[in-house]
Amino acid sequence: MIEILGKHKRQDLLYVCKAGDTLESIGAQFGLSTTEILRTNPLFSSVYEGCVLYLAGLGKTRITVAPLQSLEDIAEQYHISTEEIMKMNNLRSRKVFVGMQLVIDKKED
Repeated sequence: MIEILGKHKRQDLLYVCKAGDTLESIGAQFGLSTTEILRTNPLFSSVYEGCVLYLAGLGKTRITVAPLQSLEDIAEQYHISTEEIMKMNNLRSRKVFVGMQLVIDKKED
């Protein structure tokens, strides 16, 4: 059972670490990379029982850019602007390449 202390946004939560947890195991459990966890918890290089991690970005869709796919194609597919995708992924240009991983925060209908 996952212990949740409090919800902040619909996609964020606080997680209390259990004995045996690692950044990798927590990431796998929630679909986050170690880098994503460390980005929101910069004071942690490892975890210990009882520590509290802020997990942001849950519920976002992670996609891999396919051959011949443009940022505009992806934006249209997910009903989101190219500017929003660029902001979510810290992109400086509209260029994407095959195999590139992007995070998409789908709009609720």
